[in-house]
Amino acid sequence: MSFLFYDLETTGSDPRCDRPIQFAALRTNDELEPIGSPITLYATLSPEVLPHPQAVLVTGILPQTLASSGGRPEAEFAALIHAEMMQPDTCAVGFNSLRFDAELLRFMFWRNLRDPYAHEWKSGNSRWDVLDAARAFRLLRPEGIQWPTDEQGAPTLRLEALTKANEIAHANAHDALGDVEATLAFARLMRAQSPKLFGYLLSLRKKAVVADFVDNPERESFVHVSGRISSTLGSASVFANLGQVQGINTQRLLWDLRFDPTEVLDDDMETLAARRFLRDADAQDNQHRLPIKLLHLNRAPVVVANTILKEGDIVERMQLDLDAVQKNTRTMAQFKREVADKLHAVLAEPPAFALQDAECALYEGFMPNADRYLLDDFNRVFDQAMAAGGSAQDVPVTEALRKLMAQSWQDARLPEMVFRFVARLRPDLLNEDERTQWQSLVDSRLNAAPDQRYMGFAGFFAAIDALMADAAYRDEATLALLTQLKAWGETRIRR
Repeated sequence: MSFLFYDLETTGSDPRCDRPIQFAALRTNDELEPIGSPITLYATLSPEVLPHPQAVLVTGILPQTLASSGGRPEAEFAALIHAEMMQPDTCAVGFNSLRFDAELLRFMFWRNLRDPYAHEWKSGNSRWDVLDAARAFRLLRPEGIQWPTDEQGAPTLRLEALTKANEIAHANAHDALGDVEATLAFARLMRAQSPKLFGYLLSLRKKAVVADFVDNPERESFVHVSGRISSTLGSASVFANLGQVQGINTQRLLWDLRFDPTEVLDDDMETLAARRFLRDADAQDNQHRLPIKLLHLNRAPVVVANTILKEGDIVERMQLDLDAVQKNTRTMAQFKREVADKLHAVLAEPPAFALQDAECALYEGFMPNADRYLLDDFNRVFDQAMAAGGSAQDVPVTEALRKLMAQSWQDARLPEMVFRFVARLRPDLLNEDERTQWQSLVDSRLNAAPDQRYMGFAGFFAAIDALMADAAYRDEATLALLTQLKAWGETRIRR
C-alpha cells in the first residue's frame, strides 16, 4: 500500500459548485517515507466561474496567474489527478479531506464525466483523514504532542496551529504542497507517539471493519470521536447504534447517550423534525438539538470500545457523567425499538429540496452501467492522450468528443453534462445554436444575484469592496491582491 497525501486549493467553500484550482500530492510508502517527486497541478477557470474574493485572500492565487503557472482546462486537470488517485493500493490522505476535498473531487470527476467513486475503492484503494486521527489522539493519547488553543482558549485543530505548536515547518500555509508536507509531518508525529493507536485508526478506513464493530449485537454502545461534537467535550461521546438508515448500507443512526432516549417518545414527528436542525441560538428553555448523528462507514469514522472509559483522564476530557450514561444505556435497552422506529421515521420525512442542476445532482442516483461504459471508453482515449503528453486538441480526442456529442443517453443528467463538458473543453466543436446555448448559461451565471449559489459579478465586486473597506484587510499586501483581483474582474466584465 502507498499513501497519497494531497490537498486542494479552491475558488470557494461549496464542493458542489466551487472549483479546485490547485492540486498537490506526495506519495509515500506505508512507513510514511516519500516515494517519487511531489506533484503540483493548476486548473484554469471556465468562462462561467468567478472565484470568491475571500477564497483568493486565503490561497493567494489570482485567476489571471493560473495559465502562466501551467494551468490546464479542468477536464485535463481532472484526468491527471484521476490517474494518480487510481494507482492500485493507494490510500488518499488529507487534512479534513473526507468532508471537503474528497467531496470536491467527487463533484469534479462527475462534472468531467468520470466515475466519481472508483478512485476511493477500486484496486484496493481507500481514503483516510489526518484531522479525525488528530481528534482521536488528543482525546486518547495526547502525550508527546502539543495541543494548541485559539484566541478564546478553546482547543483548536487548525493545521497551522498544530504545526506551529509542534515546531513543524509550514512556511506556505494554504499553498497546497505546503499543506501536504505539513499534514505528512503531523501524521509522522502521531505515528511516532503511538504506533498502535495510529494503526488502529488506519484500519477504520475499511468500512467492513467499522461495520463489524458498530453492528456487533453484543455491543450496547461505544465511543465515537467526531468533529460534530464540541472540542470542549473531547470531540467525543458515547453512542448507541439504532441501525441502518433508509436502506443505505454505509450509514448508521446513532443516539448520544449523554441524553435520555425516552425524551423522543412524547414528542410528535413535527417537533422532532424541527429539533433535528435546531440551532443553539434558536433553542427555548430546556430545549436542545435532537442528539442523533449519522455515522458514515465509508468515512473512516473513529469508533472505540467503552473500555477506554476506565481511564479517568479520558472521561475528564470528555466531561462525561458516567452514571448518567449508564442510566441512559439501560433505558435505551428497554425502549430501543420504540426510539429507533420513531427516529427512523423522522429521517424518512422527505426534505424539501429544489431541483438540482445536473452537475450538482451526483447523489440523485447511480448512472446506468451502459452509460458508464460509454464514458469509460471516451476517458480511455482521453487518458491515452494525456499520458503521452498530449491534450484535448489531439485528433483521437476530437473524434471521441464528436462521438460523445452524438450519443444517446439513458441517464437524464448526461445530455446537459456532456454538452457543458464539450463547451468548456472544445467550444470550437459546438454548432451555432449550441454556442448560443452555452453563452446563455455563462451569462446567467455571471449575472447571478449575490444571494444565489453561483458567484456572479454583482456578488464578486460587492465582496471585494467590502473587504477593501474592512480595517482587518487594509495591509498593503492584501489591498494589492484585492486590487489585482478587481482589475481582472473588470477585464472579464468588458468581454
